[in-house]
Amino acid sequence: MSVVFINKVGESESLAARPGQPLRDVLRSHGIPANAVLTYRDGKPMSEEVLTVGEDDLITVRQVRHYDLDVTRKPVTRTYGTPEPVYTKRVLFDQAGELEVRAEQLNAEAFVEYIESTFVQSITHGNTLRAGEGSVIGLSGGRDSVSYLKLLERTRGRYPAGAMTAVTVTGLPDWDEPATFEAARRSCEGLGIEHAVVSGREVEETFRLRRPFVEAMNQLVAGEHRSMNMVIVHHVMRRMLERVAQEQGTPVVAFGLNADDLVASLVTWFTSGYRMGGIPVREIGSLRYVFPLYRITKKELTLYLEIVAPELTRQGTPGRFTTGPDERSLAYAVADHLYDLWPGIDYYLVQAFTTSQRFMLPLLEEACGICEGVYLLQEGVPNPEGLCDICGFLSKQGLSSR
Repeated sequence: MSVVFINKVGESESLAARPGQPLRDVLRSHGIPANAVLTYRDGKPMSEEVLTVGEDDLITVRQVRHYDLDVTRKPVTRTYGTPEPVYTKRVLFDQAGELEVRAEQLNAEAFVEYIESTFVQSITHGNTLRAGEGSVIGLSGGRDSVSYLKLLERTRGRYPAGAMTAVTVTGLPDWDEPATFEAARRSCEGLGIEHAVVSGREVEETFRLRRPFVEAMNQLVAGEHRSMNMVIVHHVMRRMLERVAQEQGTPVVAFGLNADDLVASLVTWFTSGYRMGGIPVREIGSLRYVFPLYRITKKELTLYLEIVAPELTRQGTPGRFTTGPDERSLAYAVADHLYDLWPGIDYYLVQAFTTSQRFMLPLLEEACGICEGVYLLQEGVPNPEGLCDICGFLSKQGLSSR
């Protein structure tokens, strides 16, 4: 049995494999994309999709394009070591076309300082929070939003001060899960800020629902439109945060979306062509929307919280109302693979997206006739007249009325 990879300049490499192993698994384990090669078994071309390694097989995998796959398979890496690291921060540097990955190993103390310094820089350099400017914070009680409040608490005095109100939207079993809600409450207590709780009844009034919010969502989750589930709940949370901000006269809404949330959003944006506001700050209507965690990944936030506040990591497992469709999972999987292939890609993508915004047509806004939220009109697709996508959808399902 032999599996040999031949690169574009004719160099050969034996790939570790075992009898019965699908060839695609062999390629994946060695960092070789199936699209980059043609495969031959005993001299005859074969599809990687159906080929399984046999005990007596001679399998040859030939690269079809002239480029250096080792740039991602075996990148040049400079490592800065430390005893007992809990995390390694990897970033790819491009210097005049020459690539090098720099990897810094961090122990628990250094990791916490790195996360907190990155957070403060994201506020000050990203202009996400400004002195004297109040903000409303989305606080689901999940690890991201709880981490955001814990970071605010532990770095107080290192960022511009301003009044803050955390808002938790309730009305669905996932949102009302006791451990998750308790994490939200304790986070506000630690930071010493107001905690506003929005009820399901307020959601029903805002969206003019014909039945209780939880009943409407149960109907959707059980039916053919279940893929709309997470789109709807995210819009509901956003709109309820906006209402609190407008009632308080607060100009800023802060979300706990992390770096890979935003990279996944950029993957969806690039593949759909839909318009999207800026990162880490966007202005729509009278409000500024900010993403202060845009430089910190989900993995980093989770580890940070486990180190500094493990008591806030006991949230319940995601339920049916916080589980998205397959296309969302695909976007996140692509984002996670991109981080492996191109460490620090979020730095490149956010800057590229910011640059591209300067050359796009101006954003066109409209106010929804039901929830009164301000939304962006999309070019090249039909927009419901006078309604945001969510209220347009709910109206068609007979769940809300003007």
